[in-house]
Amino acid sequence: MNEQRVDVWADHPKDVAWVCPHCTKRLPLYDHAEERTWRHLDSCQFQTHLHARIPRVACGEHGVVQVTVPWAEPRSRFTLLFERLAIDVLRQCDVSGATRIVRISWDEAWGGMQRAVARGRARKRARIVPRIGVDEKAAAKGHR
Repeated sequence: MNEQRVDVWADHPKDVAWVCPHCTKRLPLYDHAEERTWRHLDSCQFQTHLHARIPRVACGEHGVVQVTVPWAEPRSRFTLLFERLAIDVLRQCDVSGATRIVRISWDEAWGGMQRAVARGRARKRARIVPRIGVDEKAAAKGHR
């Protein structure tokens, strides 16, 4: 209560088969990475933090690799749901205001925006532009 924080630990059954994130082969558990923590959506005004030791698999082709978790991107410190909320808030106000609302640092907000832009650019497919406008006055001045 004093820290106004909720901590949740995620675990898994012992006999689960895991998927190599590179080749999608189903493999048995090799070991676990060190415990990691992700910031999640607040619970009753308290910050919620998700803790887990991510399983690793020994793939014959890719070596020992960490599996992907469904709640976060690799190397992220936020769950996907929390990052989505932060992006929605950032779209409505400036970075300083958003950091106060969602209680993150300025650097964390910028990092979230960079990841969101990268995701958007990755989804955008390349295409040929059907029309292009030319500013004849700028062209006359030698602009390209």
